[in-house]
Amino acid sequence: MPDEDKVQNLQDKLYAAAKSDPKRRFHSLRDKVYRRDVLERAWKEVAENRGAPGPNGETIQDIRGKGVVEFLDELHEDLKAGTYKTGPVLRVFIPKASGGTRPLGIPNVRDRVAQAAVKLVIEPIFEADFKSFSYGYRPNKSAVEASKEVNKWLNFGKEYVLDADIEHCFDEIPHGKLMKAVARRISDGYILKLIKMWLSAPVLINGTLHKVKKGTPQGGVISPLLANIYLHQIDDEWERRGMNNGFGPDGQLVRYADDIVVLSKKPVDKVARTLCWILADLGLQLSEKKTRIVKAEEGFDFLGFRFIRRYSRKYRKRRTYYFPSPESVKRIKETIREYAGNNMRHVIPVDVVRKLNSAVKGWRNYYRHSHATTAFGIVRRYLAVRFVRFLRRRKSKSGIGRYRDHSDVELIEKYGLALRHGTATRIR
Repeated sequence: MPDEDKVQNLQDKLYAAAKSDPKRRFHSLRDKVYRRDVLERAWKEVAENRGAPGPNGETIQDIRGKGVVEFLDELHEDLKAGTYKTGPVLRVFIPKASGGTRPLGIPNVRDRVAQAAVKLVIEPIFEADFKSFSYGYRPNKSAVEASKEVNKWLNFGKEYVLDADIEHCFDEIPHGKLMKAVARRISDGYILKLIKMWLSAPVLINGTLHKVKKGTPQGGVISPLLANIYLHQIDDEWERRGMNNGFGPDGQLVRYADDIVVLSKKPVDKVARTLCWILADLGLQLSEKKTRIVKAEEGFDFLGFRFIRRYSRKYRKRRTYYFPSPESVKRIKETIREYAGNNMRHVIPVDVVRKLNSAVKGWRNYYRHSHATTAFGIVRRYLAVRFVRFLRRRKSKSGIGRYRDHSDVELIEKYGLALRHGTATRIR
């Protein structure tokens, strides 16, 4: 049996065992983490992600140059003997789409592989518990599926909406409460020790080490899973209180990590208060700036989509429409302008086209199942104009020239620019 199949077989068995007994705690996992096939799969996932180097400066290529076999042998022995020690986490700040910056923690490659190995082993156990309405950072779940779920509930007439965001969620999760949430399923002391070690790893900021007392750093391989384990308590408590009961509050919750939407046929003031109480018990709170209560006819944004209810000429009744949000259209236009800007005139067109096509095709694929025809047309025209402008700047010419100088056919056939965007659902 190939090693990847063996790892999948292990995960299937762990999932089945956890699903069959919701109260079972798993105590013998250490030997599975340092299994050679698990470590090889962990290395493959980390290498494919091609992340930046951590505090020690060691890159994926450096490890390949020294020898991946030797690297994994050493990590295997350290995990098996209990001599593994984590390094610090490099803290960098990256711009947010909504403005400002967010912190990103980058562990050393060695630590990322160890985290990936633990994640491969424990994730199936917690997946057996996670609710169907939780979509963030989960296998076989996606933001697109979450958007379809929101669309479904809106079309069922649940037009009262709580559009919520948890304030600094990844930075505020209390370590003690998080470890208790992990320990509800994991009793293997060594696994708990590793997780606690990663949570408390010092952070390197501008050459200075800082202690960490709370939060699970964005950037760590295991961080999304740990956040989901902690935030699962929201989903569990929501169901326990019957908040999604149609004969009660009727609050249908859709969660993607710390982004939450609650939809109901009834006003959602009560469910909003309940959500705040649940979060308070977890040491978290809603963002005042990003949380609001609206009617669907006003429109709201979730995961880059704009959702709105309005009259349909085709169906002769009110329907739900969702499409790229204005902010999302703005961001892709900014990316196009960056990749084909005046400072790129020294770059050959084929390289500019490669970057433009990669960005635009990825954006279209994300939104193609929505009512995106209008937004696609806007972006298509902007892409053509900016690329023609780039071509003229290379010849020290201003403006975009006459249309027939660079027609869409020429841009597609000569340069390979991705102006054909396929199909998207039309709004009727």
